Amino acid sequence: MGFKPILRVVPACLAAGILLSGCAGTARGLKSSVYEHDDALSAVDISKSQADAMVIIRYPAVVDDEALNAYYRFFEQNAIGGTPELDGRVRQETDRVAQSIITKSNYYAMSLYREIRDKLPQHSVLLSPHVILLDDEYRLTSEPLLAAEQIPSVLTIDFDVYSFPDPREMMNSEPLTFGDIVTPLFVVHSNRWLRPSTNGLLLSSQPLVGSAWNQSESQADQQLLSRLNDTAFSYQRPLDFVAFLQNGYGNSRDLPLKSPGESRRDVVAVEVHPLEKIRMNSDTVAVLSRDSSVDPFAEDFVKGAATRIVAALNRADHDRATFFARQIALSRFDPALGEAFLSRSRSEDIRARLLMGETLILAEKKFLSAQSESLYQGAYEGVYGDQMRQMIEAEYRMLEDRRELARAQNLSTALAVVAMAGAVYAGGNSDSSNFFRSSTMSNVAMLTSLWAMNSAFSKNAESKTVGENFLLQMAPAINRQVSVQVEWLESRQEITARDFAEFRSKTLALYQSSVRSVSAHTFDPSCRFSYPRIEQTGRWFGLCRDGLGISSGYGLIIDDQGNVVEFVGTAKAGLASGTGAMIVRSEAEAGAVYYEGGFSEGLPEGIVLVERPGRKPQVRQFRSGKDAGSADAEDLLSLQF
Repeated sequence: MGFKPILRVVPACLAAGILLSGCAGTARGLKSSVYEHDDALSAVDISKSQADAMVIIRYPAVVDDEALNAYYRFFEQNAIGGTPELDGRVRQETDRVAQSIITKSNYYAMSLYREIRDKLPQHSVLLSPHVILLDDEYRLTSEPLLAAEQIPSVLTIDFDVYSFPDPREMMNSEPLTFGDIVTPLFVVHSNRWLRPSTNGLLLSSQPLVGSAWNQSESQADQQLLSRLNDTAFSYQRPLDFVAFLQNGYGNSRDLPLKSPGESRRDVVAVEVHPLEKIRMNSDTVAVLSRDSSVDPFAEDFVKGAATRIVAALNRADHDRATFFARQIALSRFDPALGEAFLSRSRSEDIRARLLMGETLILAEKKFLSAQSESLYQGAYEGVYGDQMRQMIEAEYRMLEDRRELARAQNLSTALAVVAMAGAVYAGGNSDSSNFFRSSTMSNVAMLTSLWAMNSAFSKNAESKTVGENFLLQMAPAINRQVSVQVEWLESRQEITARDFAEFRSKTLALYQSSVRSVSAHTFDPSCRFSYPRIEQTGRWFGLCRDGLGISSGYGLIIDDQGNVVEFVGTAKAGLASGTGAMIVRSEAEAGAVYYEGGFSEGLPEGIVLVERPGRKPQVRQFRSGKDAGSADAEDLLSLQF
């Protein structure tokens, strides 16, 4: 994709093609993000459970040695902002750019974490740093370093910052993260049941839309197959940025998309965040290492993005978003308890076990919250953060010098700037208490010659371990001892552990000693669930009579053509009947249709909420599965997840 970015996405840019390379400013950047901050907005949570996180923030923290070369080459090949033409000399500098965005993502992710954490209830925000590696087929992927993603969450944010691979273009309009310029990329997604029409994808930076859509679709498919085959759900969604590097721009089908503007806010579609190259407050960046009380990234981007996240949380049905993740989490303590939860059983012998299970998930969330806070303190408030601020300030001074030069490109000076960044970020010094040598930082601040700077740092740029020093510094913080109070009935117990594996073993032991496991039970695999418009039958997870699903539970059908029907609610004779919620997906169309309300003989009946891709949700009157006209929303009987 060899398209040049323009200043910022506008509706015309969307109409021209959302999967183009993106829109950004020149090297001087934009003054503010498209998202505006609302300090008065606060989060509202009316969910039944406290065992879920509201937000998990995922970001690239380190690259495995064996994946380095693949990461470098894919970074070149799937560039955002144009098609770089690289020779051997420039390629070495490009590798340093690729290194720098990992380290900078570690730092800037903390700004987003702090802002959202301060807006939400305690323990509601978790960090999930990822390692970029190769899978069994030698494809670029990523895996979480911590267990945060095992906790049910309403929203998940994928965040990183970006720079165009060719350093010769750094003073033009291509994306850049250097000095006072930051180009953020982020995706917001959830379980498919929160937004069935978009497979759970809520928002995406423009270049990542196609790839993120494919990821959400694949995640939904994997969870469906896991449930149908009665296997533990083990699929791990790679970072959306990493999936983009591996697969490129992805889906080319007509996707339900909308801009961040007010006019289409209610439309069920993926909100597309324009690719923004934001220039932070230069006066603040110039003294960043001496006064860190004001975060320029928070002021110029993060606060607006956090406002957008809080608004999404306030509109979300938290119980619907976390229903299946809670079932998976409960199954780790007691597989039969997870089955009982899926069947929506409310019997007295199940309620105490569900309460205990959720109490222990809450304890695990608190443990992981403490780990997240340690990561933040190390990467932002500790030595790492101090030295990153020195680096950003030094970059800013070099960039200001470059801005004052003639507009004509000067390859050697442009490469010198990038060499400086790559040298320091690659890091030849593995002393975790001294990520950047103080003498190096002093020299950077004093240098006035960019070419001299390049020569001074050339030897330090040979390290092949990206983020080595970051992990060395973070390891003690992550593995420090954490204690969590668990309150169960009228008793209180403290669980103490140094890592999550130890903590999990103790929560499992506490569950087994406190309540008897649910009697071994497996849903009858021959219990049938049907949908009148699909010939094949599916499975019912719940009570069964004469081979057909009855009472409350979960039904699933996947036919040979890839059409999917999911239903949560009550059934009669293997057909949806009563109050429920249904997702209908067709392999031939992007997204899915969601129905919630009344059902009879397998089809929508009475007052029903309908959500379709690219349209506003509507409350309609249905008769025998056919739309019979508008209805009053006050008459809608919603499903209680």
